[in-house]
Amino acid sequence: MADHLSEEEQIEAFKGWWAENGLQLVAALVLVVGGYFGWQFWQDRQQTQIEQASDLYVEMIDIVSSQSDGGRLALEKEVAIGKLADQLKEEYASSGYAQFAALLKAKLAVDNKELDLAAAELQWAMDNDPTAETERLVRLRLARIEAARGNIDSALQMVQGVDAAEMKSAYEEAKGDFYLQQGNTAAAFTAYESALTANQSSDTMISNMLQLKISQVKPADPIIETQETDSQEGDSQ
Repeated sequence: MADHLSEEEQIEAFKGWWAENGLQLVAALVLVVGGYFGWQFWQDRQQTQIEQASDLYVEMIDIVSSQSDGGRLALEKEVAIGKLADQLKEEYASSGYAQFAALLKAKLAVDNKELDLAAAELQWAMDNDPTAETERLVRLRLARIEAARGNIDSALQMVQGVDAAEMKSAYEEAKGDFYLQQGNTAAAFTAYESALTANQSSDTMISNMLQLKISQVKPADPIIETQETDSQEGDSQ
């Protein structure tokens, strides 16, 4: 008996194997090749969309930067920014650029005292799957808008129980401001002290402002207060 198959027998064996497995192999190859090109197409499309969204956002920033005096933007520039922001939100809603466009549009609305419009833009950013970092920023700004609209309870609820991470100081300061608006100076004092403790900014203006806020709500020293009362009573006798 031969130690190996003859050429004809190998061909016949291959035909038999192909009859049983050939179609499955072709299907697997089609899936692999098709999947690769499908994935490549998806990646290329995603990259193209990111680049297009980036171009629109850069155009918005250029308009803002063109205001050299730092004052309020001219009406036509605000309109242009609004149109670009709306385009980003409509065509590239899943991109971070769309969320930052909403943030910029909200800022312009605040400058114009259009708090309802600002809140709507920030809520849109909240509802469109922002990153954790962006969500913290949007949430804080929306809470401040709610407070400015007189919805202090809603504002406090938005910043309570949040993992603020690197924004902890800003969140605590906002809590202090909201408590102060409610007339709760004790809670405001605690929040401002937490904000100062958490502050990691090298900007001395921030720490100075927190120190000022703390001094405005700091509880009176009971010993000093008692001494002052005794002194007043002694003077009256």
